[in-house]
Amino acid sequence: MIKAIIFDMDGTLIQLPINYDAIFKKLQNLFEIEDEFKPLIPTILEKSNGNVKLIQQSFDLICEEETQAAKKFKIMNNAIEVLNYFKNNNYSLSLVTMQCESVEKSVLDKMQISELFSNIITRDDSHERSTQIKKCVNFLSLPSNHVMVVGDRIHDVKSAKQVGCIPILCNKDKINSFNECVVISELSELFKINLS
Repeated sequence: MIKAIIFDMDGTLIQLPINYDAIFKKLQNLFEIEDEFKPLIPTILEKSNGNVKLIQQSFDLICEEETQAAKKFKIMNNAIEVLNYFKNNNYSLSLVTMQCESVEKSVLDKMQISELFSNIITRDDSHERSTQIKKCVNFLSLPSNHVMVVGDRIHDVKSAKQVGCIPILCNKDKINSFNECVVISELSELFKINLS
């Protein structure tokens, strides 16, 4: 039986128009290399060779671009309605995000939904999705198989499974091509899923 739901933020609840080209260019300048920074965070960690100052400078650069994007974010269809529905039906809600804490706070304040989450984990807490999910599960003091994770990327699904949670992929582009878990095209389809 599902008792708690962990939601990813960007791509699931909202759409942040982040200028990744600008981030990549700034990181190339910072590291003084021409290499591609894809996937973003794993590449930063690899290229920095454990240099904590360089990692922090990289994350600060990303946060600057995220802050600009947060001024123009778009709320996904039914996101607030879905969150309120599950909160009102006594599910514990958590949030995980690869954005920095200041951007998460800015977005949730504008949406007026901060109080819906019992637990929020940002990139500042951990830059590894499975660790973020594990931190939420530990906070909830629930068996991981009583916790559902809703995200828009296959990495979210794999990370949820790694921790033992039930993953839901919210990605209309994967409806007919991904079969490792339930795939929905929009958040309101969560209403139809049997959580008992």
